[in-house]
Amino acid sequence: MTTNTEIWRCASLLVEKYGEMARNGAAIKADELAQRGDTEGRFVWLKVTRAVEELLDEQVPVTATRH
Repeated sequence: MTTNTEIWRCASLLVEKYGEMARNGAAIKADELAQRGDTEGRFVWLKVTRAVEELLDEQVPVTATRH
């Protein structure tokens, strides 16, 4: 079983490297594993996809001002 730390680290690296496209890449990987019948792998990548979504939602736009 993959740990939450590994899930979040993977998501963070994907966002760092691919930005907004990280969401699509993680979802595509989950779909590929599902097509191969790898349900455990699919489950892990769905977790990564959710973590990527959360990370992207937390990012502040460049034009935003923090108070």
